[in-house]
Amino acid sequence: MSEDSPTRRRTRAAIVRAAVSVLARRPEASLAVIAAEAQVSRSTLHRHFADRGDLERAAVAQSVEDITRATVDARPEHGAPLEALTRVIAAYVGVGDRIRFLFHDPRLLGAHSDLADFAAADGPVLALIARGQRDGSMDSAVGAGWIEQALWALVYAAAEAVDGGLLPGHAAAETVARTLVTGIGGDADREAG
Repeated sequence: MSEDSPTRRRTRAAIVRAAVSVLARRPEASLAVIAAEAQVSRSTLHRHFADRGDLERAAVAQSVEDITRATVDARPEHGAPLEALTRVIAAYVGVGDRIRFLFHDPRLLGAHSDLADFAAADGPVLALIARGQRDGSMDSAVGAGWIEQALWALVYAAAEAVDGGLLPGHAAAETVARTLVTGIGGDADREAG
């Protein structure tokens, strides 16, 4: 089998997906558990990844890529700010396991340089929030960075709630949007209320 055959790429991708899924829930999980989740042998896992650090780096890189792609696909620069924010929230809930993986284990944040690239996903969201603050649909008295952090935290909480059976998956994006928008509603919303 070629070093970069389609089968090898699919196997590698399955191992990375399994690592994200397992490590988001149990950062201490063994490579054997990850291999079982990927439905491969441990020796197959090691043919693709020399050690745990190698697998974690691949999982971080793939997670950052998936979140960045979700951000771009949500088109945060188009439409009314609250509509665009709703799309971003739905996109992030769709990659909630990756967000949960990246933020569940604090040592990942400092241990993998790939996370520096994660800032690429932040720019469009901060610009969206600033646009909403300028048009009054989002609270201008709250920092854009704080709103963005609240967004990440709510998506993380939703992923955990869905996994724990506290929130049905189909309601996660709407619940995050309702919670966030209620908290950051602009001045016009406050005057009406």
